[in-house]
Amino acid sequence: MAAVGGSSPPEAKDGEPQREAMPDPDSQWGHIENSDTGRARRMRDGESWFLVDQDWYKQWEVYVREGDEDPSTIPGCINNAKLFEDKINWQLKKGLVEGEDYVLLSTTAWNLLVSWYGLEHGQPPIERKVVDWRGICEVEVYPVELLLARHSDMDTTHTAEFSQTDSIDLVLRTAQDHFVVSPQEETRLWVKNAEGSFERLCNTRVSLRTASIKSGQLVVMETRSKDGTWPSQQTRAASSVTKEEEEFHGQPGICGLTNLGNTCFMNSALQCLSNVPQLTEYFLKNRYLDELNFCNPLGMKGEIAEAYADLVKQAWSGRHRSIVPNVFKTKVGHFASQFLGYQQHDSQELLSFLLDGLHEDLNRVKKKEYVEQCDAAGRPDQEVAVEAWQNHKRRNDSVIVDTFHGLFKSTLVCPDCGHVSVTFDPFCYLSVPLPVSHKRVMEVFFVSMDPRRKPEQHRLVVPKKGKISDLCMALAKHTGVSPERGSEALRVEGGRMGFRDREVGGPVEGGPD
Repeated sequence: MAAVGGSSPPEAKDGEPQREAMPDPDSQWGHIENSDTGRARRMRDGESWFLVDQDWYKQWEVYVREGDEDPSTIPGCINNAKLFEDKINWQLKKGLVEGEDYVLLSTTAWNLLVSWYGLEHGQPPIERKVVDWRGICEVEVYPVELLLARHSDMDTTHTAEFSQTDSIDLVLRTAQDHFVVSPQEETRLWVKNAEGSFERLCNTRVSLRTASIKSGQLVVMETRSKDGTWPSQQTRAASSVTKEEEEFHGQPGICGLTNLGNTCFMNSALQCLSNVPQLTEYFLKNRYLDELNFCNPLGMKGEIAEAYADLVKQAWSGRHRSIVPNVFKTKVGHFASQFLGYQQHDSQELLSFLLDGLHEDLNRVKKKEYVEQCDAAGRPDQEVAVEAWQNHKRRNDSVIVDTFHGLFKSTLVCPDCGHVSVTFDPFCYLSVPLPVSHKRVMEVFFVSMDPRRKPEQHRLVVPKKGKISDLCMALAKHTGVSPERGSEALRVEGGRMGFRDREVGGPVEGGPD
C-alpha cells in the first residue's frame, strides 16, 4: 500500500534516507513511548500506523533502557525481513501476531526511528490504516486484496491491496492507473459476488466495508464506448453490426428513437428533453457524476439519472441513426409501474415523472430541513419572491431546479375581512389551456341563375355564434352579390349550404317563399 498520512524522512544526495543526529537513549525512549505522539498514543480511525519487527524493537528497547553505550549493542537499520513472505512482492506472512512477531508504531514514532537508524535498503515500510470496529480502533494488518480486471479481458487480473476504509473511488482510480485508462474516459466498476453474478458498484463514495467488499473478489472495470453505449449493455452480437453502421458519423443529436410498441409518448418526451441545451450539456460533460444522490429516500438511487445519461450520450455521440431505448423504458417501468407494458400513455405524465425523478436523483441537498412557508405581510413582491426561492433551494437544489423551476405568484383575498395573502409557490410545469377559436369554416355552393356562370364552391370563415347575415356577408365578398339579395335565397341541400341569386331568376325552386 502507498504511504499515507506520514511524512518521509529527508533524503541525502545518494538517495539514502538522511540520518538525523541520534539523541541519548533516555530521550529516544521518551519520544517513542510517550502517550502524546509515541507508541502509547491512542489510535484514531483512518490514520496510519507502522509494523516493526519484534526482535529488532526488543534489541532497541534493551539498548535505550539499559543505557549501554557500547557501539556493538546499538541496533542497526530497521529490518522487517522476518515479516515478509518473499523479497519480490513483499507480501506479509499469514498469521502474524502483535507482541510476538511485530509491534505497532504511530507515524511520528516510526519517522523518528527511521531518521535515527534508517530502514533496510529495498524494504518497503509496512504501513497500515486504523479502522473503527464499532467504537474500538484497531490496526488493519491484513488489507483487502482485490483482483482487478478489464471488461474486455477478465482473465488477466491485477492484485491490489486496499484498506476497508478506502473508498470505491480509490479502487476505480487504481484500476485506471494500472490499465492506463485516462481519467477523462468514463468508467464504472462491477464486483463478482459469491453466486458468480456481477453487481454494479454505483456509489463510489462509500468505503469497501460499507459496500461489503471482501478479499479475493474480482472487480471489473468497464469503459464506455465511443458511441455512448456500455459493452455490458450491448444487445446485438458484434457480427450483426454492419461495417457501415460502425463507420457512421452523423450530426450529434440528430438521432431517432425506435418505437418499442406504443412508446411514441415516451419517445416524443425524450426528444424534447434531449434538446434542452443546458440539461444535455450537463450530462455530456459528466457533471452529473459528482451530484448523484444515492441516499435520497424520494429518489431512485441514481438509476433514473444514469439511464437518462446513457440515452443522451448515445443520441449525441453522432454514431447512431437511431437507438433502441429499451434499457431506459425498463428502468422507468421498474420505478413507475403505470408505465409497464406497452399501453398508450400521456407524454406529459411521463415527462412529469422523469423531471421529478431526475431532480431527486441529482438533488444536492442530502438532508432536507423543515422550511416554513412565508407570507408577504405587506412586503414588496421582489423581497418575498427572493425569500421563497431561497427556502425552496434549501430543500431542492439540482440541475432540474436550475433549468425548469420557477415561482408562481398566488393572491388570495378573504371574503369576510378582506385580508390579502400573497405567496410565491414553486412550479416545474404549468397546465395551460389550448387556444379556442371563435371562428368556423363552412362550405357553401353558389349557383347563379345566369346560365353563363357556373356553380361555385366556397370555403367561408364565419363566427361560431354568428347569424345568417354573417354568412351572407362573407359570401358576398367572394361572389360580388349583395348580401341583402342573397339572404333571401339561402337553403340547405344534403347538409350543404346553397345560395342562389334572386335578382336574375326569381324565386328559388324548393326554397322559402
